[in-house]
Amino acid sequence: MVPIQNRLQDQNEQVGLLCLLYGLYEQQLHPVSAAAYSSLSHTAWAACLAWIVIACSTGYGGYVNKFLSWTVLYPFSRVTYCAYLIHPIIIRIFAMRMDSPVHLGKDLVAVMFLGQLVTSYILSFIVSLAFEAPVVSLLRIVSPTKRKTK
Repeated sequence: MVPIQNRLQDQNEQVGLLCLLYGLYEQQLHPVSAAAYSSLSHTAWAACLAWIVIACSTGYGGYVNKFLSWTVLYPFSRVTYCAYLIHPIIIRIFAMRMDSPVHLGKDLVAVMFLGQLVTSYILSFIVSLAFEAPVVSLLRIVSPTKRKTK
């Protein structure tokens, strides 16, 4: 059973992350406050993510650790880095194929995001099957790991 303090600390971290993401949506800030937010928000985001990694690796992750360790997410973890490498190319292709300026709205941005996300992951899966999987198989053949026997 997780002590109540740990649960409250996890909830505080999650609220902090959500405030970093959505806390200033459509808000007008004083220039000094805007400068402070702009300069510190990325560092605070990185610190919060680092804390989640440390908490999960030391056994204090709770349901966040359960979610991140979910077996359904395993196939996505294999292609996420490849998607990270491919998505700028997809964005560039989408942008260069437009024949007129686009007037962005919330709906259009959502549709473009989902289209680019799906395209990036499909291409990442293909690239992963074509390049990463064979190399991993060769590495397993060349340097087999020693298994402990009981």
